[in-house]
Amino acid sequence: MTASEQRLALGLGAVLVIGGAFIGLTRLKSWKQRVDARAIEVQSRKLEADDLLSQQDFWNTRLQWLEQKQPLYTRRSEADLSLLDLIQKSAGSHGITLTQNQPVAPSERPGLTSSNMNVEARAGWEAMNRWLHDLQRPESFISIPALTMTPNEEDTSEVIVNMNIQKWFRLPPS
Repeated sequence: MTASEQRLALGLGAVLVIGGAFIGLTRLKSWKQRVDARAIEVQSRKLEADDLLSQQDFWNTRLQWLEQKQPLYTRRSEADLSLLDLIQKSAGSHGITLTQNQPVAPSERPGLTSSNMNVEARAGWEAMNRWLHDLQRPESFISIPALTMTPNEEDTSEVIVNMNIQKWFRLPPS
């Protein structure tokens, strides 16, 4: 092997070593970035889990309250009558005029079902707001997912509220 062939072989060897090192370092950098991203994800999950564990007693207390207070779903007719009775009594105590009560298909969530009612009510602004506030007390398990309030054009001292009222019930254990 001549001197020029040795230099050429040495140059080729150097290019191969440098190229191999470059490819290896690029792959190592990519692998390190993936490991760092995964470490951050694991750390955030651990923090979230620690936070949830620190709140365990609070949520267990709420679960016990729900199991004691939330009504159990038996039949749809009973649930609808219960909701209708609650709406009528509550409206009567606040001086609200109910012009429509229409049962609607129930809503479902895991472990829960609701009795739904479309209601149209008329009353003064303050009485209506007091009624809506009173209707949604936590112990009544009522939610109002849709509500429109418009002024009554015939009697300007009143508002007309159209809303969907849901009363939530626990499903019996299966």
